[in-house]
Amino acid sequence: MGGNNLSVPIDHAKKTGVLGLQNKKLDKFPEEIFSLRRNLRTLDLSSNRIEELPEDIGVLQVLRVFKIDDNKLGEIPKTLGNLGKLEALHVAGNPLMDWPTSIHRCSNLKHLDLSRCRISSIPDSIAGLKKLDYLCISNNRLTDLPKGLCDLKLVEIDANNNQIAVIPEEFVKNKNLRVLRLDYNDITCAGIPEAILKDSTISTLSLENNPLDVRKFREMSGYDQYMERYAATKRKCD
Repeated sequence: MGGNNLSVPIDHAKKTGVLGLQNKKLDKFPEEIFSLRRNLRTLDLSSNRIEELPEDIGVLQVLRVFKIDDNKLGEIPKTLGNLGKLEALHVAGNPLMDWPTSIHRCSNLKHLDLSRCRISSIPDSIAGLKKLDYLCISNNRLTDLPKGLCDLKLVEIDANNNQIAVIPEEFVKNKNLRVLRLDYNDITCAGIPEAILKDSTISTLSLENNPLDVRKFREMSGYDQYMERYAATKRKCD
């Protein structure tokens, strides 16, 4: 466990329900954490060397925020899906390769960050995350966005730095979606449905550094309607 003495932060967490063990050179999930299973609401294990999560992770029944960014996880155990109160999950910067379908049982999840995880596809079963409003899947190996995303009530999707060529027209169905970030992908005008510009609620469509003909983009049907939404949002922020 890197020779760390965890007694002080563990004792503090018993009082606060918050445990931060970032940058502690941990190479294993500390078993001491399970002594907090009845009151631990926030757990941050970011920037360590942890290679796997224990099957018992699901006993942390009151956990609401779990951060384990920048470790060495190769997979997420199925039992993580037992965290019924989890609202925010940060797993960025782990070599997962495959999408962790166990999280789809975390029915209260609102914020999910799986950026920099070498993921190449997202299953349609992500549609089970009915409360998800923010999804970060940037810096992966994605070539498309699944239609399952269109059934969610997402407000913002960050899919920068992938290999996506087409924006699903089905995103028009999501009347909550405001921000869609697709910088550094493979999108051309052919990959942008007119309905996305004309009929969606997207007010920030970020397409920097794509093989996009900007002049043709601005001439597309629906571009003026999109710019009206963009300008209205800009005025609210100013």
